[in-house]
Amino acid sequence: MSEGEAERILIVEDEREFAELLRLWLGRHGWQTLMAHDGWEALRLFDEQPPDLVLLDIGLPGPDGWELIGRIRSRSQVPVLMVTALGAEADKVRGLGAGADDYMNKPVSFPELIARVQAALRRSRPRSSQDEDPGILMCGAVHIYPRSHRVLVGGIEIHLTPTEFRLLRYMAEHPGELVGHRELLQAVWGPTYGDETQLLRVTMRNLRAKLASASPERRFIATEYGLGYRFVAS
Repeated sequence: MSEGEAERILIVEDEREFAELLRLWLGRHGWQTLMAHDGWEALRLFDEQPPDLVLLDIGLPGPDGWELIGRIRSRSQVPVLMVTALGAEADKVRGLGAGADDYMNKPVSFPELIARVQAALRRSRPRSSQDEDPGILMCGAVHIYPRSHRVLVGGIEIHLTPTEFRLLRYMAEHPGELVGHRELLQAVWGPTYGDETQLLRVTMRNLRAKLASASPERRFIATEYGLGYRFVAS
């Protein structure tokens, strides 16, 4: 995409009336839109006209949303926002663990949707070299490589989604400190967040499971119930 060109959003939604409403709201805020009503069309458009963000339903003809998240993550770190009728926590755990950055349940608030799209696009924009810390962040057995987005736990590499990586990095930058829910949400997802504690809890659960897969005997992140979390470096 050339400099100054509007960012492009791929809408993957089989409910055509709802997809058209999404297109109208996004277009009203200046974004280009692409529309796919099934999984195969979504993959074709993704490859032919790479988007800056994907709005993704789960229940789709052809490859469903679960499969699409995996295929997208094998190609790109582009933000993926799930917009779905599936509201069970197990579905949210699965989607965020597979690589989605955020989720919204239908019926959606369109102003809230716009705010979340803006936040996701802002997070994904390239940072200047002055903003990016090139150094390795070492906290006990956890080694974080900011530029390559790699994480080693006791010498074992674990693969994190972009959101999980931001969450771990922020926690590791404040070892031993109690970090509140609102602070974490705003630091990791953006300043418009603050009350989405379930989103934080589900993402934290996935992150902890990946840390435990490399070092089962350690607990790297402690919960301070009702307050927040604490990174345990030693």
